[in-house]
Amino acid sequence: MKTKLIILMLLFSNIALLNAQTLGEFKPGKSGPKTLESRKFDSKEVFIADFAVHFQVYAEESTTNKGGTSFVKGIMGKAKASLAVGLDIPTATIEKITNDSYANFVADLKAQGFNILNPEVAKNTNYYKDYKYSTYLAMIPSPTKEGAVLVHPQNTGFYYKEKGSYAPYTKLSTELNDAAVIRVDVYIDFVKMGDFNKGFGASVNAKTNLVMSEQNTIIHFVIGRNKIGGSPLAEYQGIIKKDLEIDGVIKEEKITSYAQSDYDNKGVETAFGTLYTAKNTTSSKVVLVPADANKYEAGVTEALDVFLEHHIKEFYSKFYKK
Repeated sequence: MKTKLIILMLLFSNIALLNAQTLGEFKPGKSGPKTLESRKFDSKEVFIADFAVHFQVYAEESTTNKGGTSFVKGIMGKAKASLAVGLDIPTATIEKITNDSYANFVADLKAQGFNILNPEVAKNTNYYKDYKYSTYLAMIPSPTKEGAVLVHPQNTGFYYKEKGSYAPYTKLSTELNDAAVIRVDVYIDFVKMGDFNKGFGASVNAKTNLVMSEQNTIIHFVIGRNKIGGSPLAEYQGIIKKDLEIDGVIKEEKITSYAQSDYDNKGVETAFGTLYTAKNTTSSKVVLVPADANKYEAGVTEALDVFLEHHIKEFYSKFYKK
């Protein structure tokens, strides 16, 4: 009886572990010069300059096969295909993910012994003299990812510019007594688009798959500034080498919008020769991909936590005395 009970307990334990496993292979990496990884620092003060999550919620693509005269005989009409794919996820869910992930991020920094500077300490720096400050940055279209929304944690102060590019953080770090300045940019994608024109038609294809994208996802640490040249005293750029898949949230499928070209190779005989005619064709499709909000929240939050916690530990081990 005890043997059966133990077997059942192990079975249910394994099932629970399988259900909890939502992430694919995590392949962290580093970018930037290795020459800036040799120094060790005593001060553990850090300043979080930005914490931004870009959630892809929409994607569209269109393509046209122009058609024209056949290289044999006849004529092919123009074919145009378009496809729009949206993600059905509440804004409250992505706001909660960002808030919770930021709270976990702060806890991970503190667990390594870092002292997180209050945003107010940078208020009078020259670096931020042309910036505005807010504890409630509204959700806006991502300026770097079409079809994505940019979300910041709420009730947390950040400095921002309405126009223009951001200056390197080396100057800010220097003004904050060489505190490590941190920028986090994470991209969560749910679909990849592609088009294909060949032969008799035009096609737009989409493949749904929820991932943390390897494109542009980064946690960036900058410490100090060299007097000659202005480069950082130290720098760490944590990335991922491949998309981190978040499984079990949305259905992975291929979606296609295809317009087949009209082709006339028979024609109509006239007194002036053979007359060929072909119609223009179009295909337009709009698809809304359903997502379980609870699973989406759990999976994306887990991906963010895994990514950020790993690189915080790596940064600490490389630049600080134990």
